[in-house]
Amino acid sequence: MFIKNKLKYSIWKTPFFLIKSFLVLIKLTKAGALIPLSNIDFFPKKLKFAIKIINFFLYKNDKANIGITILHCLIKLGPGFVKFGQALSTRPDLIGIEISDHLKKLQDDVKPFSGLIAKDIVEKETKSLINDVFISFDQTPIASASIAQVHIGILKNGEKVAVKILKPQIEKLLFNDFRFFYWVSKCIELFIPKIKRLKLSKTVEVFSNISLIELDLTMEASAADELAENFKNHLNYRVPKIYWDLTTKRILVLEYIEGIKIDDISALKKQKHNIEKITEVATEVFFLQVFRDGFFHGDMHPGNIFIDRNGTLVPIDFGIMGRLKNQDRQFLALLLTYLLDKNYKKVVEIHAEANMLGNDVSYEQLAQAIRAISTPILNKPIGEISLAKLLGQILGLSKTYNIEIQSQFSLLQKTMLMAEGIARQLRPETNMWELSRPLINKWINETDDPFKTLEEWIHKNKIILLKFPEIIEKIEKIISKK
Repeated sequence: MFIKNKLKYSIWKTPFFLIKSFLVLIKLTKAGALIPLSNIDFFPKKLKFAIKIINFFLYKNDKANIGITILHCLIKLGPGFVKFGQALSTRPDLIGIEISDHLKKLQDDVKPFSGLIAKDIVEKETKSLINDVFISFDQTPIASASIAQVHIGILKNGEKVAVKILKPQIEKLLFNDFRFFYWVSKCIELFIPKIKRLKLSKTVEVFSNISLIELDLTMEASAADELAENFKNHLNYRVPKIYWDLTTKRILVLEYIEGIKIDDISALKKQKHNIEKITEVATEVFFLQVFRDGFFHGDMHPGNIFIDRNGTLVPIDFGIMGRLKNQDRQFLALLLTYLLDKNYKKVVEIHAEANMLGNDVSYEQLAQAIRAISTPILNKPIGEISLAKLLGQILGLSKTYNIEIQSQFSLLQKTMLMAEGIARQLRPETNMWELSRPLINKWINETDDPFKTLEEWIHKNKIILLKFPEIIEKIEKIISKK
């Protein structure tokens, strides 16, 4: 609710947003950004037709360079659009592999700000001269994304660290973009009522909330700390050390990881790492984060996961993290299990039990539609099956069958696509969902335990239960007075 209130706009801003939306639409169309949108299945036919008409009159460039032109356009439009491009880069099923590959550069290859400015920010935040904190501080960043860039430093005790620094004025720039996105989503929902079930404005809220939390690097440090706590006993997965005494809202100092990116297969083989074991560990870690903890790394692209010299998986960049309630995890576990079993009636039933279907929906027709989109995907060779893509296809049925879109699954689906992509790059013949299926089944059985459910209820309501004798005593006093 807090972020929603902040995103609300004043009526007097509407003319400004109208002009801005017109200019942005022209720029995006000329760059070719609307071309992949015209092929998205769940868009209404009238909207797709309108997009094609706009493209016909405004897009004049060579389609061979469309990925590059979209990349440059998003960077020029501002950090909010860069964040949007980062999210799109994980959806090759929507925008195509070539465009996706170009947009991946937005993850760590955006033009950096001056190293001298970075040095000044560090000195202001630590309230110390740079030479009093570091033996050396490299003013050339090793990575630069939409909201921050990363520098290497060596502390006075000789430890090598990565220093993440927020870009100047990023809060104002990013928030202005998100207010504009929120306004656009509300206008779309107002003028195209059928698209309301996609919950665009709610998705913007969630996306904005996650991104704005990134602007407080102590929150990122806290997320890393929580993830480290969850995996403190795991032998093959660890989180870098956080230097809390040097970390502030604008800078984050953490252990520098010497390792190989998880998708650099040739380098991993050269160092004689066990690719099969890495695949199994990555799958297990994904399961544990999503189902056991309900707290998962929401930006799991290959550049954010390293393999150290011991073969341990080490994640970096904890700015985007996702959470799922227990009931959402139970729904997801059953959904994945029923899809793998090709039990489409059960898939429909759990949607109904979660109150995600309209009153006039034919369960038999919906089950048949899910079978129609599932069969081509599930009948593929084992290494090509994509449950993340299948979930996207099921969401695409929302318009026809009045399925209520659950915004909390938006980030998860993006993460699932990344996890599948990593598993497929490591071992193309492996299906990560079959690997995690025994873990999912075990988790479902454990969460169905009535005694465990009772234990969780008691834990959540222990304050009320402790006060119960006091409440009874007060009731007795009231009755005795009468």
